[in-house]
This record gives sequence, structure tokens and C-alpha cells, in this order.
Amino acid sequence: MEHIWRMYSTMKKWLLPLVFLCLFSSALAAAKMTEVSLRYGRQENTIRIVLEGQDELIRNANTITSLSSVRIDFPEAVEIKKQKDFLFETVQKDRFFVINLRDVVDIKTYKLSSPPRIVIDLKSAPKPVKEPLKEPLKELGVKPNIKAPLETQPPAQKSQKDPLPTDAAKAPVPAGQTAPQKPQQPGQTPAASSAPEKTRRLKLLVIDPGHGGYDQGIVLQDTREKDLSLALAKDLNTVLAKKGLTVFLTRKTDQPLSLQERTNFASSKKPDLFISLHASKEDRWNIYTATADEPGTDTAVKMYSSTSKQGKYLEKSRAIAKVLATAIRKEFRGTVALRELALPLLTSLDAPAVIIEYPLAGNSSYDQKMRERVIKTLLSGVTAYE
Repeated sequence: MEHIWRMYSTMKKWLLPLVFLCLFSSALAAAKMTEVSLRYGRQENTIRIVLEGQDELIRNANTITSLSSVRIDFPEAVEIKKQKDFLFETVQKDRFFVINLRDVVDIKTYKLSSPPRIVIDLKSAPKPVKEPLKEPLKELGVKPNIKAPLETQPPAQKSQKDPLPTDAAKAPVPAGQTAPQKPQQPGQTPAASSAPEKTRRLKLLVIDPGHGGYDQGIVLQDTREKDLSLALAKDLNTVLAKKGLTVFLTRKTDQPLSLQERTNFASSKKPDLFISLHASKEDRWNIYTATADEPGTDTAVKMYSSTSKQGKYLEKSRAIAKVLATAIRKEFRGTVALRELALPLLTSLDAPAVIIEYPLAGNSSYDQKMRERVIKTLLSGVTAYE
């Protein structure tokens, strides 16, 4: 009996450390399996981020991207080993890993094997702007050079040097006679005709539904920006076509498109107007046009802030934006902010161009009736410019 008791005591003495050793070995093995390394490289405006790990871990990871962040959902908890000089802020919790992006205008992700890895290619925006926008357009991922909203600018006052009309000018013209022409002053250019310009009519439009594919845009409850923008673009296409206008969509399905693909497609159609549809988390509408070059701006800055292609369309883009803003205010009785941004989507286009942000606040329900109101309003703005 005593012999058995001694054997039991000996086994008990070694059994507990053995159990701890097994648990420690298992934990160590698990830690090695779930380690993911992160590295990056940079060349001019292109950044490549690579996450490398175990085959099953990478293969079953789910990647969700926007121009403001990249979120990777791994099938199990991971430990991210990243470079100390990594460019972006990151957040990691259990199996979720988020990279907060900044100054990004395009993003593509894909998976590769041998070794298993997730590759994220980013295109960063140039930084010619002087001041950051207080309320940045997160979906487009730039820090724009913004002016005060156009509607707050005071109207140009009439010059005091303009001659007042004389009594002769006010007198009625007898039937069969033409009104006497006002004598032209030396050095004065002939007055422009008050008749409407025939070239003002919009005949061909390109409508760009923002985001698409893996880039969902704003997601609010059951509403995704990429889906709503596509639905609105298709509806607008239908009503404009009934008015006899020619309309092209940059995308007709839920597919991802880079900014380069959007601008190349739009410029190739030579449209009278380019409209890009996006959502806003604010409770107001926003309409964006390209920014004009400031007097004395450095040549390198001018090259990015307003290209030669868009420069000749700035005035027309602004005029269309004002007409659209008037139609929106009339229908929705709300605030419409007119802003000027140095966005590549605008400055790279060889056509008049605007970005329209519709409000996607919690109290906005985009049912069929609401969508019809939006389409009716945009149609009213486009046709009013004619």
C-alpha cells in the first residue's frame, strides 16, 4: 500500500508540469500559425502593402475596402508583425485588422500564392493644396483646396461708369424701323447679344455611379452607396433618354472602376456634361466643381490643381452647378453647398464636370417615391441649363 502511494505521489509530482508544458507548446504552435507579416513599398504616387501568412489563413480572409480604410477579417485571431515605419495608422482586435488610409484616390486588392499573401495597391493623391478641407470628402480620399461656398459670394456690383439709358433709348421704335444702335466708345468691345446661345444645349452626358464592386462607399443600415448611386444613375439615364439626350454610364453593374478608367471612358465620349453621383453622411446636398488656379500659384501646383483640359470648362461647370443647386433647393427646401475641389476625378476630365452628393442621413429613406423626386430634380436642373 505504501508502495502504491509513493508511485501516486511521484506521478502527481510530474503530471502537473507535464500538462503545463503541453499547453504551452500548443499555445506556442498556435501563435506561429496565426502570425501575419506586413510590409510595404513605395514608388512615386504608388504604394504596395503586402500581408503574408499561412495559406488557409490568407485564403479565407475577407477584405473590405474603401478610399478611407482597408478592413481584413481573418478566420481566426492573428498577430500582425508590421514595419516600424509603416505609413498608415492601424487598428487590430482579435481577427480584425484595419488600415486607416489618407490621401488615397484609387485602391485594388488581390490574393497571391507561393507564398500566400494579400496585396493592396494604393494610388496616393498629389499634395499641392494649401489648406485641408474641414469636412473632407472621405469617399474620394483627398485633401482639397477649398474656397468658400459659391452661394455665399456677393454678386458683382454694376460699375458706376456704365452710362445710364437716355430718353431716346427708352422711346418706342416705330413699326418698320430698327432701333438706333448705341455708338461704340473707343477701345470698347461690342456688347454681347442677349439672345440665348444655341451652343448651350446639353446633348450628350456621361453619368458616373460612384464606387462599385468591393468599394461599397457609405453603408447605412441596409443601404449601400454603391447600389443606390447605380439605381439613381439608371433612372436618370431613362428619363434623359426620353428627352432625346444621349447618355452613357461609366458602369451598368456592380463592378469596381478606378478613377483612371472613369476619366478615360468619360473623356472618350466627349460629353457636354459629366455627373458623378455620390452619397453624403451630412443632411445636406453638396455639389463639387474643379478649383481654379489662384493668382501667383506655383507652376507645379497648377499642374495638379487644374489641368489644361478642365481649365477651359470651369465657368461652364460652375454655371451648371448653380442651376442644379437651384433646382435642388426648390424641391427639397434644404441647404446646398457649392464647393471647389482639386479632385483628380474633376480636373482630369476633358468636359464640364460636377460631383453631386445626395444626403444619406438617418432620416432619409430612398424608397421609390424619394428616388423619383431626386430624378425629377436632377432632370429639372439639367434641362434648365438649356
